[in-house]
Amino acid sequence: MGCAKGIKMPAGPPTPDHIIGRKVTFFSIDTNVLEGKGFDFKQGALNVLHLQRPAWITLQLSEIVEREVFAHRLRDLMEAKQKLDSALNHLRRKASLDVAPLVSAANSLAIVESAKQQFKTEILSFVKGLGGEILATDGAMLARDLFERYFAMQPPFEVIKDKKSEFPDAAALLVLEQYAKDGDTNGVLISKDKGWHSFANNSDHLFCVKTLEEFTGLFEAMSEHAKLLLSKIRANLEDHNSNCYALVEDAVQEHVSEAEWSVDEICTGFSHRQEAESYDASVVAFEPDFRNMQGWFTDEDSPLYVVELPVSISVEVLISVAFFQWDSIDHEEIPMGSQEISVPMNVDVSVFLTSSGELMASPVEDWDIEVEIAAGSYSVDAGEVNLDYGYDEEYDPDQHDGQEEKKRGSLEAL
Repeated sequence: MGCAKGIKMPAGPPTPDHIIGRKVTFFSIDTNVLEGKGFDFKQGALNVLHLQRPAWITLQLSEIVEREVFAHRLRDLMEAKQKLDSALNHLRRKASLDVAPLVSAANSLAIVESAKQQFKTEILSFVKGLGGEILATDGAMLARDLFERYFAMQPPFEVIKDKKSEFPDAAALLVLEQYAKDGDTNGVLISKDKGWHSFANNSDHLFCVKTLEEFTGLFEAMSEHAKLLLSKIRANLEDHNSNCYALVEDAVQEHVSEAEWSVDEICTGFSHRQEAESYDASVVAFEPDFRNMQGWFTDEDSPLYVVELPVSISVEVLISVAFFQWDSIDHEEIPMGSQEISVPMNVDVSVFLTSSGELMASPVEDWDIEVEIAAGSYSVDAGEVNLDYGYDEEYDPDQHDGQEEKKRGSLEAL
């Protein structure tokens, strides 16, 4: 099933013939791609991947990538835990409160140890759900090949100062290539790393694409029926009174209302310090991008059909800003009031529609359709915000002070 010895695979993605002819039977994902999806294996693009790929194309994940994913997630968790400990200490100092019960409650959760087990379980379930396994990195042959490539400056050991940093990638790639050789088959790598692409270009068994979307896009060519179904869904979505449009609208509304909106950028020329937090977000409008919409069958004979629809959402985020001034005499902060503002912003999401039923024979209205959008976390740039004292537009403080002095002078004359 693999290529003849000495004949290199064409650079880039495989052809439709490679997919439909089942000449490609596995794929593998690099750490940078999984990180780009937030290591979120429970929802969004990674969660629906098992519906997008044909059943005969399984995920074979390198042990190197598994360990890198675990290390990245643990690092982020430890940073969050440190911030929690710091916040509790800050609360104790500022409020003179006994935070021991809070510390005890946090410790009782065993956050780090529980998360470690959860991270391992999630990635193992993800790989098994895609019909694959984690490929171990061991053997004297692997070590020999690694050093041969290192000293010969062959991919992925690029001509850079610190070639040693490429050793994990090289180990992962050699294991994947050996897996393809042993099975006389071909695989698709998904990575943004130039070294992975260079390696695939020189391999007899491996292709390489840059993104998960590029990989799933390969399966559109499996059936002309997919194009027909895509046109039916598009026509239905263009009708704003249709059931399909209502499902997408509800999903967009739910996504915005449940998303995390953090205020990271705010400034003021008024106060010593300000605190800002969002308390509401609502959809102003949304625009589906039909030009980049794609759809595919989960398998050649499967009744499930998945559509990925890019959507741009216009959002209004409501923010409350509290202002504080510093009392240099009493050496403490004084609250000066708060201001509520509205910040408009745009966010882009991928909406996944999974349809089942008599898809070819029945109208879209009769299909069973599930709509999903991955949870979102967004940063809001509030810009410059100053406290509004409620003056009229024509109010002039200097003129007001002058009128008050005149009144006092008149009273003293009397």
